[in-house]
Amino acid sequence: MDRWLIAAVFCILDFGNIASAIESKEDIWQAMRGAISNSDPDIAPLHGGPVEVTLSMDLSKIREVDTVRGEVEIIAMVHILWKDHDLSWLSTMMNESGSSQHSPDRVDSFRIAVKRLWSPDIVAYNPVMDPELLSPPIALVSVDGTVLYVPNLRIRFRCNLEDFEKPQGANCTLIYGSWTHDGNKISLKENGISLYDYEVDPRFDLLGTYTEVEVKHYACCPGAYPLAKFTFNIKKNSRSIFSW
Repeated sequence: MDRWLIAAVFCILDFGNIASAIESKEDIWQAMRGAISNSDPDIAPLHGGPVEVTLSMDLSKIREVDTVRGEVEIIAMVHILWKDHDLSWLSTMMNESGSSQHSPDRVDSFRIAVKRLWSPDIVAYNPVMDPELLSPPIALVSVDGTVLYVPNLRIRFRCNLEDFEKPQGANCTLIYGSWTHDGNKISLKENGISLYDYEVDPRFDLLGTYTEVEVKHYACCPGAYPLAKFTFNIKKNSRSIFSW
């Protein structure tokens, strides 16, 4: 999902609040309280089927390509989108007299620390070390229960770089999936890699990007596990003045 589209989503969700000028701190508090009171951070919001999680990536920069160790380091925003129907608030709060004092219906969205919500345990499968979080761990919850979490990450992962200096370049794939849930609990969709904010580096060329979802079976477990694969085709820039 492109950065401009994410910004548009935030603006659209907030437009009604700005235009009406009647949303208050109490309205937001009522909506938030009503939403999280129905949700448990430890229990997946299953309603007769798996939670559908959409993953996309906004690549900002390729920081390093280490051909000796076979590692690539990038900075990217990973867009994680899902719906938790238990977080939806569509009722009016009434005060003791029965009149509408504060209404969560005026609130289109609120921001909240992601640790206070159930969130899919989507992780990178092939990092060299734990990804470094470069942004606040805050999610946007919409009135229908849609949750958007966009961590900005520094990620270092393994890659076979044998073809890095060849014309075809090397394909480096970052793999994401649920750590504990199979496809009956969490289904994955991918929405591509955006280069809207990509910062070109003179040391190498980014030839292309590819994404796909692969379903994998493991000997340990009976279920099928969907994996989202984000591939970057990169090669050394022969015109670069930098040495490797």
